Amino acid sequence: MLKRLTFTASALSIAAAFVQPAFAQDAGPDSAAAADTASEGLGDIVVTATKRETSAQSTPIAMTVATGEELSKAGVADVNAISNIAPTVNIAQNNANTMITIRGVSSRDYSETGDPAVAVSVDNFYLQRGFALNAAMFDVERIEVLRGPQGTLYGRNATAGAVNIATIKPTDDWKLDAAAEIGNYGTLNFDVGATVPVSDTLSFRFAGTRKTHEGYRDNPGLKDGDDGNVTGGRVHALWTPTSRLSILVTGEMTRVDGVGAVSKGIPYADVNDDGSLDIGSSKKFELNNQGYTHIRTKAVRTAISYDMDFATLSFFGGYQKSTLNRDNDQDGGTTYTYGFQQNEGVKDQNYELRLSSNNKTGFTWQVGGYFFKETDALDTFFQVHGDAGTTPFNFYTFDYDVGSKSKAVFAQVAYDLTDQLKAEAGIRYTKDNKSQVGYNDIAGTYSTLDNHYSGDQITWHFGLNYQATPDNLIYAKVDKGYKAGGYTTNNSFGPETIIAYEVGTKNRFFNNALQVNLSAFLYDYSDLQTQQEDPETALVYTLNAGKARVKGAELETMWLVTPDTKIDANVAWLDAKYTDFCEVTADTCPAASDLSGNRLVQAPEWTLSGGIQHDFHLLGGTLTPRVQTRYQTKTYFTFYNTAAEQMGAYWKSDAQITYTPDNGPFSITAYVRNIENKTILTANAEAGYAGGYLLQFAPPRTYGARLSYSF
Repeated sequence: MLKRLTFTASALSIAAAFVQPAFAQDAGPDSAAAADTASEGLGDIVVTATKRETSAQSTPIAMTVATGEELSKAGVADVNAISNIAPTVNIAQNNANTMITIRGVSSRDYSETGDPAVAVSVDNFYLQRGFALNAAMFDVERIEVLRGPQGTLYGRNATAGAVNIATIKPTDDWKLDAAAEIGNYGTLNFDVGATVPVSDTLSFRFAGTRKTHEGYRDNPGLKDGDDGNVTGGRVHALWTPTSRLSILVTGEMTRVDGVGAVSKGIPYADVNDDGSLDIGSSKKFELNNQGYTHIRTKAVRTAISYDMDFATLSFFGGYQKSTLNRDNDQDGGTTYTYGFQQNEGVKDQNYELRLSSNNKTGFTWQVGGYFFKETDALDTFFQVHGDAGTTPFNFYTFDYDVGSKSKAVFAQVAYDLTDQLKAEAGIRYTKDNKSQVGYNDIAGTYSTLDNHYSGDQITWHFGLNYQATPDNLIYAKVDKGYKAGGYTTNNSFGPETIIAYEVGTKNRFFNNALQVNLSAFLYDYSDLQTQQEDPETALVYTLNAGKARVKGAELETMWLVTPDTKIDANVAWLDAKYTDFCEVTADTCPAASDLSGNRLVQAPEWTLSGGIQHDFHLLGGTLTPRVQTRYQTKTYFTFYNTAAEQMGAYWKSDAQITYTPDNGPFSITAYVRNIENKTILTANAEAGYAGGYLLQFAPPRTYGARLSYSF
């Protein structure tokens, strides 16, 4: 371990030693995504990770940034596919819910009272519920995946990091973007976006998407599971009556239909001698309860900005209504007849008022306030089904009105100690309130609930940034992040906190031809919230388990070998283990219940990824083939770290080839993803009531072609 940390420190030192003025060339982030050219080398992307517009390479945060074009080519149509472009991110599913893990930190509480560990936002609007993340991402300008706690500027529920999704906004220029895609499994995808300026001060952006594919799972006698059926639309209206004032109003709707996610049950009889599972076919398996998924979202958002010369006053606010109606085969087979019907009506409000200094040097600052409110009317049933056409028996009934409020004030400042050295400090105070009122009926036992939680937390940030040259940054920082406490139907729990120490460097060498980014981190993770499910009753408890220590290092490189050839390679090492953790069933901590030393959920020790592409100038245009691959070592889906509940090490590779005519308005891409056709698990947990384990799967090998047009 010491050798690994020594290697990391040495690598940072070597990178610093390479910082020579001879290599300096300011990339100049003049656009959202500067093109790669022979004269400019690698382009740069303007991000808002610090709630200001900055160049990604000059921002002291470990992050992955991808443009809308890169997302389309990588097949990222929703949050579930983010790991395609962010190798250190792991995605898990629980039926319709998406759970994101960054650097081994995640939340497995997918219930209506749970909070995520990754703050996901669309145009500064925070999304709380895991099922809302399944709505389509479309007409996207860029995605920013921030690694590490973001407790000051993002606040609650960002212990692992943040995902910022920025959509394409109106401009002064007419623009039309359209794409059509066809592929196996009956894939038909259509996207369109149009910018329509109607005057010097008013412009619109209209966007829509329609994405469908047949189910990846053949469930005989039922509709195929893991299908796709998504529709979305969005309208932006941007009004700039003066050079100081801009007002953006957005209306958006999405709908998801179909069978949705399905699980396969693996009976205890199919556990191998070594404890691993005999999964059998992930393509074809029998179920006896027809599932369905219906998700609807409607949102209105506003962004107002006013330039006051010395500072800019910004307001972001919105309202979103989301509904989920779903059912599934809860035992993953035909031995039992269990179903889980879930009905939720969620209403979210987000508001943030922020005042930020306009100066770029010297003393810079920003202060603000934040308010979040959510209500959720929930009516859910664990059911036993009888013969077709009969009414199922509600074995469990949950009928609650759930509420959550969060208020916060924050401030962050920076000061140039010298022309190259900057100090940063930030603080945030957050007050959380939650409620759960209603009743449940568990196997004939009726109980009323009137649960309430109130808590507050101070989070902070300190950092030093050394801009050795315009192309070489070295930073060190310490952050505190937290995730709010709360309760489940069965118990209450307190907040979890992380103190994160990180050093890193971001570099461009050889006239922007080579990019080398390094980071190393150490987390002290306290009172971490763990979800412990009783396999006999399927009831879930959330408890503050104890402590964990997370440490690791990440290397991200990109090399423009020639103006036509680009290579990228990334390596991440992660050591994420519990240091103090006993099961809830243990009154003391006997050896049989002491889980300290086990790895955190979905925390692979090694993750490797890389790709290469080359432009061939022929046929009156440019032909660009690209191949990429990703490898990760084994991960566990539960804190027990058993052989049965793991995903073994695997490779996943993709390939594509794109033709773009010279001066032409279109391009065509052919692709194949998951070339190995590897069976990749996204969920794996013991379900004693179903007589085994329940598994969910990532998509198999897919292939197709995409025609894009831009004018």
